[in-house]
Order: sequence, then C-alpha cells, then structure tokens
Amino acid sequence: MTLIIWIIIGLAAGWLKRRVFPGRPGGLVPTLVLAVIGALIGGYIATYFTTGDLGTLHPTGFAVALAGALLMLLVAAKLRI
Repeated sequence: MTLIIWIIIGLAAGWLKRRVFPGRPGGLVPTLVLAVIGALIGGYIATYFTTGDLGTLHPTGFAVALAGALLMLLVAAKLRI
C-alpha cells in the first residue's frame, strides 16, 4: 500500500509541475516517470532513516516522497532532461 501511495504522490507532483510550467521541455510521460522515481527514492530513504511504517498517508512519508519527487524534477530541469 505504501508503494502505491508514493507512486500517486509522484504522479500528482509530475502532473502539477506540467500545469505550473507548461512550456518547459520534456513531455508529460517523462515528467511523470521522473516524479514517480523521485517519490519512490524519497519514500525509501524516509523508511530507512525512521522507524515504523510511513505509508498510508503518514505526514512524514507524504512530505519526504513529495520532496523527493520535486527534487528529481528540479535536477532534471537543471540538466535539461
């Protein structure tokens, strides 16, 4: 269940990025994929450094997955991917 929530957070972050910055290079699908990868990495890092389950809309898990997705999108934008 946790994995599904992180994927949904990544998809939402990617979709929001495309809505806020529509003129940026890259299509919708690469943006969504990068955001999901970032959310998964952020979520896994959060569970590695904390104890307990961060899924099921736990505020810390949500925040770290969102931060990971946004960080991945920022890095991709800076690298012009």
